[in-house]
Amino acid sequence: MNASLGLGVVMLAVKWGAYVVTGSVAVLSDALESVVHVVAVLLAWYALRVSFRPPDADHPFGHAKAAYFSAGVEGGLILVAAVVIIGLAVEKLITGVVLQQLTLGMGLTAAAAAANLVLGTLLVREGRRSHSMVLVANGKHLLTDVWTSAGTIVGLSVVQLTGWTLADPLVALLIGVNVLREGGWLVWRAVHGLMDRTNPLLEQQARQVLEGFCAEHGLSYHRFRLRESGMQVHIDFHLQFANGTPIEQAHELATAAERRIAEALPVRADITTHLEGEDHPPLHDEPLEPGRRSRP
Repeated sequence: MNASLGLGVVMLAVKWGAYVVTGSVAVLSDALESVVHVVAVLLAWYALRVSFRPPDADHPFGHAKAAYFSAGVEGGLILVAAVVIIGLAVEKLITGVVLQQLTLGMGLTAAAAAANLVLGTLLVREGRRSHSMVLVANGKHLLTDVWTSAGTIVGLSVVQLTGWTLADPLVALLIGVNVLREGGWLVWRAVHGLMDRTNPLLEQQARQVLEGFCAEHGLSYHRFRLRESGMQVHIDFHLQFANGTPIEQAHELATAAERRIAEALPVRADITTHLEGEDHPPLHDEPLEPGRRSRP
């Protein structure tokens, strides 16, 4: 994130310089997207540090959800930039545009795109490895910026080869639509994270391990729930034992089940088990299987 912040400031200066020398609305769109990126990185830089803070008295589940706030704000800023870019493109389609020094502008834009491609790829890879929403969001933003720069270069190349200046605002319009799509994805992902949506893949892995453990020890379970929180998941379920099972034995088996699930998952898991007898009736608010919907 430190590298992303530093590079973002440099790339903003480079792209703004490219706009000054060319007067291209496509280059301006690319530069405006970089303004949003720098602001978003500042938010992400802070959110990443907050998310690593340990639980405290006011936040007993930790601070991992700060990552979702950061991604949501970043997505919102990207959406604002997209609207501005589309508005500028439409205006220039109507009024026209005067371009100059296209070769220099394309060279500066290409250099910025190459740097963003390298860092964006590294951020997404590290974010997926560590299950960090902040890093993935920031990396995807950089990779979106690469596509923006590539489109800008294509548009300026068409203008240079054909003299058709309307290609510049048309490319800017396409850039705005692509940025709009990327911002929407980030907001969608952040909202689901804040709403404690389950992770189907991790839930399936955890259930398979638990079902194997129950079959091995003659147990059953119900009310299984999993929710993501930043770089970890929280899991809880009810584990049912034969009536009369000593509490010490039941607790030992429950701890073993928790440990086996935690070891099988690729992320850190905070697991809580509720012990029940085999005749204990299920609760009325027991969650449905994934994909099913309750009736009113």
